[in-house]
Amino acid sequence: MSPSKSATATVAGVAISHPDRVIYPGSKITKIQLAEYIAAVGPLMLPHVGGRPLSLVRCPDGVAGTCFFQKHWPGLPPDVLDTVSILQGNGQRRMYVAVGDVAGLVALVQWGVLEIHPWGSRTDDPDCPDRIIFDLDPGPGVSWKSTQQAARGLGALLDELGLASWVKTTGGKGLHVVVPIARRSRWDEVSEFARAVASQMESVFPDQFIIKASKAEREGVIFIDWLRNTRGATAIAPWCPRARAEAGVSVPISWDQLATIKRGDQFTLPRLRRSTPTIDDPWRDMLASRQGLTKAMMKSLKKSSR
Repeated sequence: MSPSKSATATVAGVAISHPDRVIYPGSKITKIQLAEYIAAVGPLMLPHVGGRPLSLVRCPDGVAGTCFFQKHWPGLPPDVLDTVSILQGNGQRRMYVAVGDVAGLVALVQWGVLEIHPWGSRTDDPDCPDRIIFDLDPGPGVSWKSTQQAARGLGALLDELGLASWVKTTGGKGLHVVVPIARRSRWDEVSEFARAVASQMESVFPDQFIIKASKAEREGVIFIDWLRNTRGATAIAPWCPRARAEAGVSVPISWDQLATIKRGDQFTLPRLRRSTPTIDDPWRDMLASRQGLTKAMMKSLKKSSR
């Protein structure tokens, strides 16, 4: 990397303009420091981000400036980024960006991207998901302990169904429970399954969970966002920072580690920049999973709901 005081710097072979621009004023994280962080965690991110259509949150002037959610890449992308044309619900094709290496991730930083939101499917077959994600979003008045218990309860239900799950912080208030699946199911099947699991949690613990998206009804309960499992929906990528003043990061953790976590934004960019060289990967076993959805699982959920 060239000195950060220059007009440009280079990280992972990608030229970073305005390297000293402050992206997170609260922690004084600059653009070059963000690029260095992404390059450091890139090998951990790529198995969960690479080769997938991406939606992005861009903040060209940092979190204190204007930020916007961007699904489709305008014009020609840099050479280090890939694109994929995907048929939309309205019958039109639109271009999504994808990355294949660490340089691609760093190039997103150069383009002002702070949040990376991958699809639950891959570019070579966007209609066959290989990830199910449940977003546990605690409403006002819900304690962190209750959110932890909710994640454990959801993990236990999935385990009863025969599905191993992994957990991560969101970098915000909540937790994500993630289930890798073989690419044998279409989005409608996966959405039906995710909704059935969320409904099961709501029916067993009606005072703790809600599956409706209405924010007005979330006081004192946890919203199980199963809608992340519909075609085109996304969730924040593991190891990715949020476009928020606190600079929280969505970090994979082990189920054993969950008890030691105090909040969903416990991990921040300043903290991870100090510890990145020693980061272990609690999700390293996920990639070897070969589990998939079965008709017996849906039958079991329907039987329990009667």
